[in-house]
Amino acid sequence: MQNPIQSLLQKSDPSNIQSPESLKSGLMTRILFALFLTMSFFQICKSQEATSAPRPAEVYNKVDEKPVVSVLTIPVNVSLEDLTRSLNAQIPSVLYEDYSYTDNYNDGLMLKAMKSRDVSLSFSNNAVKYKVPIKLWIKKDLMVTDAEAEGELSLSFKTTYAINPDWTVRTNTEVEYHEWLTKPVLKTGLGDISIETLANLALNRSKKTLTQTLDRYVAQQLNLKPYVEAVWTAIQEPVLLDEQYQMWVKTTPMSIGMSPVVSDWNSIKTKIAVECLNDVSFGRKPGFRENSILPDLKQVNANIPDDFMIRVTTDVPFPEAERLAKMTMVGQEFTSGKNKVRVEDIQLWGNNDKVVVKTLLSGAFKGDIYFIGRPEVNMELRQIEIKDLDYHVDTKNFLTRSASWMFQGPIKNQMAKAMVFPLDENLRDLRQSVQESLTNYQIQPGITLNGTIDSIAVENTTVTPTSIRVFLFSHGKVRVDVKGL
Repeated sequence: MQNPIQSLLQKSDPSNIQSPESLKSGLMTRILFALFLTMSFFQICKSQEATSAPRPAEVYNKVDEKPVVSVLTIPVNVSLEDLTRSLNAQIPSVLYEDYSYTDNYNDGLMLKAMKSRDVSLSFSNNAVKYKVPIKLWIKKDLMVTDAEAEGELSLSFKTTYAINPDWTVRTNTEVEYHEWLTKPVLKTGLGDISIETLANLALNRSKKTLTQTLDRYVAQQLNLKPYVEAVWTAIQEPVLLDEQYQMWVKTTPMSIGMSPVVSDWNSIKTKIAVECLNDVSFGRKPGFRENSILPDLKQVNANIPDDFMIRVTTDVPFPEAERLAKMTMVGQEFTSGKNKVRVEDIQLWGNNDKVVVKTLLSGAFKGDIYFIGRPEVNMELRQIEIKDLDYHVDTKNFLTRSASWMFQGPIKNQMAKAMVFPLDENLRDLRQSVQESLTNYQIQPGITLNGTIDSIAVENTTVTPTSIRVFLFSHGKVRVDVKGL
């Protein structure tokens, strides 16, 4: 397109000569007319272009969530039946042997104590009581000859136990009483001689060895330390809570304690409580440094709460949020006086902790305007709402100069109503996914994690580069079952 000034300033026909005054006046008229045409030309070109408000920046806050402190409970139940079976399998058949006449200050007596039948057990407070049927073989030096005797008795033992600060078990076994089932009789050429008194003396001398033997085996069966160490190490392994979002929870144990041991006729019970930090991350399995050093035991109340809290999240991806908003808004027309606009497209992104709604309009206003608001969860309606949705400040300034009539229209209120994104399905799926992860989750062979989700509560909402993310507290109960306890 030829510039109007150049066209009008071209040389005139030489045959058409005017006076200097006339020439000067005509020239000024042509210059003014040319300037008018130029301004009109640029105005027409400008009117043919789309007009848009300034675009708000796409920026995101760094999410720095503190880990959640929880208590992981490990119920310990040592059954009478299991302990009895294990002790009978481990206690040797021969409990005591003395084949020397000169031992025990030359007592002239040999003695062998053998378990004749299975041991029977019972629990009483912090003690294990059991009866050990014992068959005795006795050989006595009668100076001129030897004589042998056999008898059977039931020894009643009591083992008291306590857990040391380093998780080892301290036991003390003592003989409470004994009862002869078959009294020993020494067979000689002169006849049978009852040697119950002599056998009692020999038995008393062997009690220390017998109780030490039983101490060792009972302590092995009641030893919690290997199991607690295995659990302490195993719970540090990150657990995949949600495969779709690749959501991991990493547990960092801080301290460990145990409630007082209680017993009934069938078992002894206690509860081990691990205070730990739970941290949620997304993507690849988080790295962790295993801490295998088991802290010293501390005593805790038997009624220690066993609530377990995990921070979980659910996302509404921007493409899904845009799809829902477009279903409501795209194609709608809004009128303000003689002016009418139509919504053509919607796009969402984040601006720190808020959501920007880019809206493309056609009609009396052609171009983009921007709304901004803060995402918030309405748990009663189980949905995300964009609260305080309003024109972005730069859009306000822009429309004030070019299309202030738009402030009078209903578009802002309708847009706010459209910015609602349901969470019901997300929460249901999330709860199901977490519950499945907490059901018979094998941390390692022999150590299984089980739990239930009781409730889910909103903590806060944030905006990520890909979604509106809701952080929630999942409350429930989680325990670790250790095979063999």
